Amino acid sequence: MPQVSTPRVEFFAGCRAFGPMLMSIVPFGMVCGAAAIAAGLTPWQAFAMSCVVFAGSAQIAATQLFANGAPLLVIIATAAVVNLRFMMYSASLAPHFRPLKGRWKALFAYLITDQAYALSIVRYAEENQGKHLHWFYFGLAGAIWACWQVATITGILLGSLVPPSWSLDFIVPLTFIAMVVPLLSDRAMLIAATVGGVASVLLILPLKLNLIAAALIGIAAGLTAEKLRRAR
Repeated sequence: MPQVSTPRVEFFAGCRAFGPMLMSIVPFGMVCGAAAIAAGLTPWQAFAMSCVVFAGSAQIAATQLFANGAPLLVIIATAAVVNLRFMMYSASLAPHFRPLKGRWKALFAYLITDQAYALSIVRYAEENQGKHLHWFYFGLAGAIWACWQVATITGILLGSLVPPSWSLDFIVPLTFIAMVVPLLSDRAMLIAATVGGVASVLLILPLKLNLIAAALIGIAAGLTAEKLRRAR
């Protein structure tokens, strides 16, 4: 007999769905915390960024720009570009959260991540009783947030103990490589990554704008390659 959907059932189902992601989120959060310290942020600044931004890829990008002395507006703009995908996630989830009050929507918007979105959409597609399914999202996204903060604090503490002579600067580019390589599953993605990477090296722009420009060029190259593939 299928279990009846209730707030408690859905919340703990979300918490259980988080389990398999533990081994990927913990090391990434630790890297973000350690990289922030290596870039020159104080422990409190690194922790504040983790709480306010709560987006690993954006935190890594912001950390890299901060270490290179980029202006604050450029850092904010880069983080916004990196996080544009969350607008699409939010639009996809909006019909499921429409009946909720504004404070719930604001909280869920803050907690949104790639993992929380993907598993919640699967859950919504499988379940017919949608009344309490936002509790599944809350349990899943809340568990991710708590784990991320603990992992980040651990990385901050470890980064603070590492002598400056060890130089942890290599953490940021290695993390980006680890994030990008699994995504290179087709020609369009490969072209986008290659063109964007080359552009970031060759472009010399004021205010450290080469990263934003390279990202946009890479996206354009990937979209063009995908359109040509479909046309053929």
